[in-house]
Amino acid sequence: MPLYKQEVSPLTLEQALAVIGRGGERHMTTDLAGEKDLDVLEEALGHRLPEDFRTLLARLGGGIFYGRDELFGARRLMIHDIELVPDLLSFRRLLARRGDRNVERGLVPFHRAANRIHFLDPRAGSPALVVSADGARSFPDLASFLEQVVIPTGDADEP
Repeated sequence: MPLYKQEVSPLTLEQALAVIGRGGERHMTTDLAGEKDLDVLEEALGHRLPEDFRTLLARLGGGIFYGRDELFGARRLMIHDIELVPDLLSFRRLLARRGDRNVERGLVPFHRAANRIHFLDPRAGSPALVVSADGARSFPDLASFLEQVVIPTGDADEP
């Protein structure tokens, strides 16, 4: 038994996306975001999306992950005529109509689970800084957020 606790290094974005990708049967996702989709998002937002978030949308799209985490993408997730997850821009407009201060500050909502919303702070550049709606919690990058919030405990350790 070691005399010290070994620190586990955080997953890289590529590793986090690979872990999530392996859980595909547990996800309901939209089509992957292409360059045109990402350009439309950026034009509507008025700034470039952080590269790590662009990569996430291009590799996974948006949708419901692990049956509980909603990631807002370029398109909404619909089954028949029922919207399960709105697209990022629609959800942002909804929050703006409600007077959400985070949207007024230029933060981009991208995740919701258990009535908790997380935002990207594009002012931080890349990697994307992730903050909770109440400001109580933040993550230095998207990979750390995915590892600590989205990926179920134990999944990151699977071979």
